[in-house]
Amino acid sequence: MQVDEVVTPGGRRVAAWLPEGSGLPGLERRSAKFVEGLARVGDVLDADGALPRATKLLFAAAVCAVKRDAGLVGHHVAAAAAAGLPREHAEGAVVGLLISRGVEPHRLLAEAVERTYGPPEGEPGAPGDADVPGAYAYFERYFGFVPDYVELLGERAGPALEGYFLMREAALAETPLPPRDMELLLCAVNAGEYQARFVTIHARGARSAGATEEQLVEAALTAMPFAGVASWLPAAQGILESREPA
Repeated sequence: MQVDEVVTPGGRRVAAWLPEGSGLPGLERRSAKFVEGLARVGDVLDADGALPRATKLLFAAAVCAVKRDAGLVGHHVAAAAAAGLPREHAEGAVVGLLISRGVEPHRLLAEAVERTYGPPEGEPGAPGDADVPGAYAYFERYFGFVPDYVELLGERAGPALEGYFLMREAALAETPLPPRDMELLLCAVNAGEYQARFVTIHARGARSAGATEEQLVEAALTAMPFAGVASWLPAAQGILESREPA
């Protein structure tokens, strides 16, 4: 038996979605029971369920980009493409990740998408325009009110609020990744960053876009193998708080 081989049923299931170099054979020998537990979490990620497998693999790639693991990003983008993820959905995720977590995670995901699908095609569209009252109206529609942090930005740095509005509207509602899936992706990313408040915000957005609670749970669970079981606590809190009042 090779020391770099997995031998248990759980190890073989994990190896189907975790690439070589992950230390899985050693982990299996340290605790086959732990690996079986990881496999059962991974069974949710690596199969069609409330969400398609390809979509969940895309969410996993985004979480891995936030964790700055280029190898895992590329692995999961390629796996998502092989599972049938449309190119335009991957391109949409690249835009959404930038507004959520900034330039470096965006770069890692963008490079993986370009390696898998090729560079972006076509010409840039219209850049759009904005003003502070229009931005307030957008947030009123999205939240049902204008949050105080939006008002603060509008009062003290109006052009920045205009930019925030343009980026947010473009990323959450105007990419080829459907709004429901964009909101779910942001739930996964924020679960991976242990941010319950933002899970709540995007879980509410996902529900408004038609997501079920089963889909919210599956999306959030894509973070667990890469951010640890600790990611589930803020994810669960955010999902529970996103429920409509009784």
